Formats: sequence, structure tokens, C-alpha cells
Amino acid sequence: MIRRAALACLVLAGCSETKAGDDAAAVTPLDAAAIEAGVIVDPEIMDLAGSFADTGGTGSDAFCARGDRQGGYTVGVLVTFGGSSQCEAQGSASLAGEQARISLDRSAKGNAVRGCSFTAHFDGTGLALPGSLPPGCLAVCSDRASLAGASFALVEPGDRAAGSARGRSLDRLCAG
Repeated sequence: MIRRAALACLVLAGCSETKAGDDAAAVTPLDAAAIEAGVIVDPEIMDLAGSFADTGGTGSDAFCARGDRQGGYTVGVLVTFGGSSQCEAQGSASLAGEQARISLDRSAKGNAVRGCSFTAHFDGTGLALPGSLPPGCLAVCSDRASLAGASFALVEPGDRAAGSARGRSLDRLCAG
């Protein structure tokens, strides 16, 4: 009986419409209906440009992006931990569906940073950084601070809003 149930599960799993490795580009019928109804944003037309703030409500963390999907984005990020511990940097990003590929290459002190590239999740209204980041990202943080797991909500879309995002050491996170 258990073998038959296991066999039935394997057969049903093989009936999936998506191919292995194609999950990122797959839009389920439910997602398609939600996009058509305006419940969720179509991942192929989302725009990362804008000013974001932390979702924890402290108001001090910020992320900004200027640019567009085709040409890429200039980004800035500030994550604070009390009055003196922080992560602050600038870099670039690209957007493919709900995946924002972010590369931070300059610290708030103006130092070049290497090895701080990661993929964050963007759903059209919120950006979530992964819980584990490359060791190179430590270069943009003071002691006992980390970008890992930071999340931001879109406050205002567009390049103009991004240009007004403020940092601590950087006057404007997304200057330009």
C-alpha cells in the first residue's frame, strides 16, 4: 500500500507543467490571474527605481535605486544598529523578474569593496536581502553590524525619490 502511494506521488509530480531549473520564469495560472486582477505586480514590468525604508519601523534604514531595467540601477544602502554601528555603501543592481542582483562596490568611506554581490528578492513593493551574504560585504559595515536579512519597503517610486534618500556618512545614497 505504501509503495503504491509513493508511486502515485511520483507519477503526479511528473505531471508538473514547469521544467527543472525553470522555476524562476514560471508563472502559475494563479499568479497570472492575480497579475491580471492587479493583486500582484507583473514581475516582468516591475521597476526597482525608488526610495525604500526599513520595515521594522525605526525609519533609519534606507535603500535607493536609480535607473531602469534595461540600463541597470545605481543603488545605495544604509542599515543602522544604534547610534554608531552601521552598514553603508553604494553600488549597482540589475533586475530580472523578482530577483535583484546587487553588487556593492564602494563603502561610505569611499573605499573600493570587492566580493559583495548577492541576489535579493523584490516583489514590487518590498526588497529583502538574503540572510547570508558573502564575506566581502563585511567591508561596508562597522563592527557588530551586518546587511544580512535586512528588508525594505518601497516608500516612493522613481529616480527623483531615490535621489533624495539620505545616508549617515553619505549625504545622498543615490546621488547622480
